[in-house]
Amino acid sequence: MTLFRKPCIVTALFVTAATVSAQDSVWSVPVSEDDRPFLLHYPNLENPDGRVVLTNEFVVLQRLWVPAGEWEGIHSHPGNQIYVHIMGGEWSGRLGGEIEYWGIASPDGEVGWMDPIPLSAGHESGNTGDTPIDLIYVTLKKAGPIADGAGHGDQSFSDAFVDLLIENERMIVQRVRLEPGWWTGPHVHTGRQIVIYTKGGTRSERRGDQVQGLSKAIFPGSAVWIEGTGTSEAHDVGNSGDSPLEFVLVTIK
Repeated sequence: MTLFRKPCIVTALFVTAATVSAQDSVWSVPVSEDDRPFLLHYPNLENPDGRVVLTNEFVVLQRLWVPAGEWEGIHSHPGNQIYVHIMGGEWSGRLGGEIEYWGIASPDGEVGWMDPIPLSAGHESGNTGDTPIDLIYVTLKKAGPIADGAGHGDQSFSDAFVDLLIENERMIVQRVRLEPGWWTGPHVHTGRQIVIYTKGGTRSERRGDQVQGLSKAIFPGSAVWIEGTGTSEAHDVGNSGDSPLEFVLVTIK
């Protein structure tokens, strides 16, 4: 975690990795040696490696918890990476043993971009607030775009609140919010995407006027990988609960 960075479903038919939410083990999905160069290690914490919640040939998602009053310990960042706060809090940072920033508030759902930071920089951040911080890092494994010339644009949802958070040569990051009873509007997915839920609730899906299956409980921190869908696979996602449903949508270029 650092202020170098702090400036800014999908149906199971379309996913190639499992939705994950339960805090049931250190590694929730198998981790290969190919993943390890992209994983963070916080040496001062009781659980220094957190939990990998999704991995494939393009990305790895790692969930980490920083208790109140704890510092992560000196660590590196591989770059080409965003963080998503599931539960925000108060961050302070040190660089080379000197205070870099202090008492910066990061709200629930805050997203930011991380450039590479070598271990030799002596970078670490600490939770100087009084509540735990829970965040997910999304790290790209490829050095360049995974689909050159694909012309990815913002994902369009006609009937939801959508904010553009980050756009660069590697990804587009949007926040999508559905109030109770709202639907996104029919849509397709044009590229490889990740959904990370920052506010849980109850999710439904339909094609045309036909609801698909049962409503599903969604928990904050749940993550889903989506492959692109064709125009014949348009669907509509709705909030069938009684509280707002919110997710971060990452489109990989």
